[in-house]
Amino acid sequence: MRPIPISLSDDAVILTLNSPGFDASYPRVVNKDLIPEPILQAMEWAWNTPRFPERAVRVARLSDVWVAKEGLVFDRDGNLYRETITQHSEAEIDQAHAAVLAAMEPNGERHGPDQDGPVLLCKKRGIGNYGHWLMEMLPKAHLAQSHLPDLGLRFLVASVPERLNDSMASSLSMLGIDLARTIVADDTPRCFADLLVVDGLTEHGGYMSPLVLGGADALVRCVASAGAERLFVTRRSMGSRRVVDEDILAAHAETCGYRVVEPGLLGLPEQIALFKGASRIVGVMGAAMTNIVFAPPGARVVNLTPAGMPDTFFWFIATLRGLDYTEIRCAQSGPVRGVMPWDTDLILSPHDRDRIFVD
Repeated sequence: MRPIPISLSDDAVILTLNSPGFDASYPRVVNKDLIPEPILQAMEWAWNTPRFPERAVRVARLSDVWVAKEGLVFDRDGNLYRETITQHSEAEIDQAHAAVLAAMEPNGERHGPDQDGPVLLCKKRGIGNYGHWLMEMLPKAHLAQSHLPDLGLRFLVASVPERLNDSMASSLSMLGIDLARTIVADDTPRCFADLLVVDGLTEHGGYMSPLVLGGADALVRCVASAGAERLFVTRRSMGSRRVVDEDILAAHAETCGYRVVEPGLLGLPEQIALFKGASRIVGVMGAAMTNIVFAPPGARVVNLTPAGMPDTFFWFIATLRGLDYTEIRCAQSGPVRGVMPWDTDLILSPHDRDRIFVD
């Protein structure tokens, strides 16, 4: 049985913030003709929006609710709050609903509801991705910590692999959040007597509030610049979405004064330090390029992007941060090496290679 979608009630809202409107311009896209038409259309509506109007960001306080999977929230009757559906598939929603209903059965729940005070939901679809954490989940913690300091909040986060877990823990600590006040949860349904939900801060692919920059700015203030002005960001250890003959490309970057880095192998403070002072950044589109949010306004960013990858995430970051942003769409080569069809090797033409490092 499909769960009934319900909306957060006005009575549940305890905080409303104004998210400022902002102007946006169509990105500079090289080799646009390589983008398949359905993929292009999926991005064009956002790219062609000249101004995103101001909107409300709300924090709602809910009683006796269940959290399952990647941040889906159900009320005591098993109805699903539609505001917590974030790119979840119908199958994932059905699985979460069934698990919650089973946990509601007599003796179905292993533990009683959490009653130790208010908990902020910092868990949504994409829990295993550094970029989603940094731009979509961590900002909720920063916002609530800043505006609701007297509530004594705890923070519900996802159970993730060790390297990402370290970045999550580091970022929370840098925001002054005691890790003892975090609750790490897997997909198993959990009941909370008092849960806070932030709504309206981001819609992955469709909107990103300027308010998300507050968390990134707070992190930047904690770290001194590493003094690297030019960065070439590689994904060598990832196994997918790598440039064909990338070693040659990296060597060429070094001759042009670029420092070759793989942020995923570094601690969060080191990543922030590298990007904080960078004025020229070239890299393959992926989670590590989320670090452009730490770069100063005006920095030039070149994102090497699979032709068939539908993505506006980095364009939103660049727009909000005031970066000089270019995507070079690359032909895809060879088998799919990851989860998505764009997780192939990339072919960068000699012409494009020669010009991306030119001032």
